[in-house]
Amino acid sequence: MAARDFFRRLRGAVGNALVWGGAWFIGAVALAATLRITGLAAISLDGALRGAAMFAVMGTIAGGAFSAFIRLQYHGRRLEGLSWVRFGIAGAVVTGLFVPSFIIVMRFLSGDPFLPLEALLKNGIVGAVLGGAAAGATLKLAQVAKQLPPGQHEQPEALEGER
Repeated sequence: MAARDFFRRLRGAVGNALVWGGAWFIGAVALAATLRITGLAAISLDGALRGAAMFAVMGTIAGGAFSAFIRLQYHGRRLEGLSWVRFGIAGAVVTGLFVPSFIIVMRFLSGDPFLPLEALLKNGIVGAVLGGAAAGATLKLAQVAKQLPPGQHEQPEALEGER
């Protein structure tokens, strides 16, 4: 593999991880706002943002792991041939398994005690929901962007005075 291909793939994986981190952050903020508005939980703004930041970090790591899965499972396939629903399901399964596994390994390496099974299952379910939504949405977005006429999804050219 040429160095150019390697860096292109690495840039894609990092970009996907960052998109997932942002999506998980937005999802966590929306969830916290919904719980606060409905009165189901008394969440402060500080607590919501701190929790959303943790979600963003985990989403970034999960997005990187899902990028590795994509590379192995979907290598050489075209965007048009992929179902965003099946892709979202794959994202849910991979992320639902990855998040609890990652938590177990990190707690073991840091010397912390293991979490109860109930807590791991909750993390896995939340990871599956957010991972499935992020995977399906990113593929659908990529498919829509690819169908746009050339020039509509690129950076706008600089204005005459900015050149």
